[in-house]
Amino acid sequence: MNKFLFTAFIFIATIANCQTAIITKSEKEFIPEGITINPTDKKIYVSSVGLMKIIEIDQSGTHRDFVKSGQDGFLEGLGMKIDAKKQWLWGVSNHKEGGKYASAVHAFDLKSGSRTRQWVVRDTSKHLFNDLVLHPNGMIYITDTFASTVYEYDPVKKSISVFAKDQLLKQANGIAVNDSGKLFVATYDGLVMLDVKSKSLTPFTYKDSKKAEWMDGIVFWKNQVIGVADKGIMQYKLDEKNEYIVSEKVIDSADKNKLFKDPTTCAILGDELYVVVNSYLSRLQREQ
Repeated sequence: MNKFLFTAFIFIATIANCQTAIITKSEKEFIPEGITINPTDKKIYVSSVGLMKIIEIDQSGTHRDFVKSGQDGFLEGLGMKIDAKKQWLWGVSNHKEGGKYASAVHAFDLKSGSRTRQWVVRDTSKHLFNDLVLHPNGMIYITDTFASTVYEYDPVKKSISVFAKDQLLKQANGIAVNDSGKLFVATYDGLVMLDVKSKSLTPFTYKDSKKAEWMDGIVFWKNQVIGVADKGIMQYKLDEKNEYIVSEKVIDSADKNKLFKDPTTCAILGDELYVVVNSYLSRLQREQ
């Protein structure tokens, strides 16, 4: 199932089974972070932290700007998901200027590129909308890393509210949903399950908890949670009820793959896993 995405210093390439590559070039300052794939036409969308935009890549490696830099209030781009039925791309973005923080959730029509939804919070308190997931109940759930919070956004009412705020959501980052609608959140201390009906939070335990600390993007796939850790791609097999971890495995790592550096997020399409690596995000963070 492995199909890895990496940046060749300036941008992204796709390797099927770590053997072949689809390469596309973009600006050196791009700094990719979020990734999502349209199952309808297999086009890949990647958000930029450095240039505040989203590009669209086809399977041949040709790319174009889907959302241009700063278009429609798009800020430093992070997590994204696609609503395949509506053909909308949902994404979150952020920006800090002086002592003020801006975090936003956006939706763009994939055919026209026009903005269909947007909600922005501007505050002196620290916020960082990091990732989001589309839930079967029609709501959008968004992680806020700085606030240790998961928000619920109603795309019909165009309103947002705090859904869960807890120390168990410390540094909440990647978020995924299983077939029964339960949420999985990557936190500073590891994976946490969030039951949408009861709002209860349940931390998972591991054989080696260090492997699960501070994961970034995660996906749910066939009773498994696959996550991007600091130096590797982790695969956690769950029990049938998805209540505990049966086994864990390192899919790929910097020790085995010389192209692997600064991994961020991942996306799943069928049985193929796409992962953004060599993002140079750490370099940008050091410069800020």
